[in-house]
Amino acid sequence: MSTFERDVTARLQHLVKTARMWGSPEELEAAALHLVHVRRLHRAPDTTLDDTFAFWRTCGGPFADDPDEHARMRSQLFGADDALARGQVLTGFAVVWTTLERTPEREAAVAPWLEPLLDDPTPAGTPDRLNAVLFTLMGFVAAQPERYVEALSIERARIGGHALRPLHVVAPPGPVEAALGWTRSFPSFARVREGLNAVLRALGEPPT
Repeated sequence: MSTFERDVTARLQHLVKTARMWGSPEELEAAALHLVHVRRLHRAPDTTLDDTFAFWRTCGGPFADDPDEHARMRSQLFGADDALARGQVLTGFAVVWTTLERTPEREAAVAPWLEPLLDDPTPAGTPDRLNAVLFTLMGFVAAQPERYVEALSIERARIGGHALRPLHVVAPPGPVEAALGWTRSFPSFARVREGLNAVLRALGEPPT
């Protein structure tokens, strides 16, 4: 196993341990799925996202549920302004990416997937999931995580995101419930954690 694969495994294990720090189960699962995808791409460069989805299904995924609660969350985050929210997310991360100090090996493995997402974010899904995916992939590449977080904070303030939702870089103009992800009821967090452990086992790695 390469150093890169071991590092991805450690990050996946960290996601399991910190599951409830994420805004919602769907955001957590999206972040993990795209991490697994870059791990699989590292070993087989012709792997498609559909291939990774198929692998995910063999592990029992998708794991996140609570569709009504997720819909209510998104109605407060960006409502009908889906395109605006997605554009803000892309703008914020694109600016950070241009000046980000990067770990070379991780950049070589992650950038071939991350940079196309900045051009066409469709595979990442809704703006909140896109945000979680870019946050995770870019943070994994960052050579100095503290400076990465600082850069995100600057972009959040510049574009209009809420400082009290630190895992979300930007949000559309208007009222935002700061503690949205922590005040909502998402029973499927537990299921996602169990599912990610199943993914780790399928990858031949120890669960958390």
